[in-house]
Amino acid sequence: MSAFPELPTARLLLRGFRPGDEAAFQEFATAEDFWRFLPGPALTPELVTRFIAARVAEAANPSGRDWVFAVEEMRMQRAIGMVRLSIASVEHRQGNIGFSMDGRIRGQGYASEAMRALLDFGFVTLGLHRITALADVENDRSHAVLEKLGFRREGRLRQNFLVRGAWRDSDLFALLRGEWETGGTAETLLA
Repeated sequence: MSAFPELPTARLLLRGFRPGDEAAFQEFATAEDFWRFLPGPALTPELVTRFIAARVAEAANPSGRDWVFAVEEMRMQRAIGMVRLSIASVEHRQGNIGFSMDGRIRGQGYASEAMRALLDFGFVTLGLHRITALADVENDRSHAVLEKLGFRREGRLRQNFLVRGAWRDSDLFALLRGEWETGGTAETLLA
């Protein structure tokens, strides 16, 4: 894919980062509830500026292996978070996803809506067979979103991330293309 794709949903537009996204991200990405479970340092305004600049450059020249989308709420016309899909193995058609959203808009279904569009992109457009996600064991909100989308928890990775000086455990979730195409697992369909 030579151009960075845009993925519209009912309320959102998943798109490449733009220079104007810096202002929106400065408002929410430096809050602890945005970066608390992310590896790396606490986000400062300077780190957010560097992060956005790197994503703008990537959107202008996509690698085809790592897709980091800004999530824009179309009514507000501003970024409210980000989602990522990385190709883990071309040969085995496997990818890995992640997401982080503005804490001020939680509970409105934006994360699930954005992730549905990202899963369609991964399974349908890119032809992936399996997509995984990692979530900190204490990140109940991420667990809920992943389970709502039909992901199954496959196990726990012990002390796999060093987060600001402390080793953290993560739960590994996975979703297969066939499960996505049929609407997820029986447990998901009944929920």
